[in-house]
Amino acid sequence: MLKKLIFLVLLFWVWGEGAQALTPFEENNIAVYEKASKAVVHIECLKKPSSAKRAFPERAVGSGFFISATGEIVTNYHIVENAYTVIVSDWKGKRYQARILGTDPPTDLAVLKIEPKEKVTKLTFGDSTRLKIGQKVLAIGNPFGLDNTLTVGVVSALNRSLPSPTLELSHNIIQTDAAINPGNSGGPLLNSSGEVVGIITAILKPGAENIGFAIPSEVALRIIPQLISKGYAVRPFVGIKGLEITPRLVGLFGIKPEEGVLVQSVVPGSPADKAGIRGGNKVILLGEEEIVLGGDVIVGVEGHPVKKILDIVQVLTRHRPGDELTFEILRGGEKKLVKIRLGSLKPTFRQP
Repeated sequence: MLKKLIFLVLLFWVWGEGAQALTPFEENNIAVYEKASKAVVHIECLKKPSSAKRAFPERAVGSGFFISATGEIVTNYHIVENAYTVIVSDWKGKRYQARILGTDPPTDLAVLKIEPKEKVTKLTFGDSTRLKIGQKVLAIGNPFGLDNTLTVGVVSALNRSLPSPTLELSHNIIQTDAAINPGNSGGPLLNSSGEVVGIITAILKPGAENIGFAIPSEVALRIIPQLISKGYAVRPFVGIKGLEITPRLVGLFGIKPEEGVLVQSVVPGSPADKAGIRGGNKVILLGEEEIVLGGDVIVGVEGHPVKKILDIVQVLTRHRPGDELTFEILRGGEKKLVKIRLGSLKPTFRQP
């Protein structure tokens, strides 16, 4: 009887220990959350009515996170757009009146500033260019006002596009299946080291499950310092609309070469126009898609091969307005080198 009792005690002890044991996956989730959640804030705005029929200010909520010990906060532009007031609540529930340091509508980024009454936890950025599909990511935010909610998923895809007037987010958005809902916007997308690799910006559409998007950190790291110092971002301007050449286009239209960016159109008076870059002259409708054939094909920039639009973007973002770049193009089968002096894209910003 005593042996049986001892066996049962040992059995329950082993079972209890096993029930409390955490897997390495769980331990990492907890560690990242316990550190990063203290840097995430809840943002609430009163905004101008979106319609003339609305008489009262509208309320908008979202997320953000500290990037400095002095109270700078990164969030989305669409959260604070046309805001009368911006209130920030930290992880302890303390509320602060925030001012807008700078905004950049094309990348949906904004930087706020509060005067913290005590030491704040800040997050650091990781390298989004090293992300792999299938890699674990964690999102922390305030979906539907539920403060400091953690969701975990993977990088579902890379180089996605969302509608944007700038090339920086063309074929450069992170897709994740970590659950994202209204209120998550502006919050961090973290890697397993607790580094910010993306800033949550959008979901596909209402009803779409586990399809969310984030601005890559490599874009944010270029824009944020300008928002802090200038209030807006300055970016180079070329003035072309291009289309990546794919095997499908090659098979349908026999386009040569089989890789590169086909120039669809050129903005009149732009640097590309002044340099003599030519757009297409033959419009083809492919389903609902309009393709313009006959233009120059960009195959290189500054000695770097161009296969995708992102290849051009990566070179442009390392330069400033006024720099002269050499574009390698094919025109009628003949290779040409064209020098383009970069212009300045008109900044779009909200004055703080």
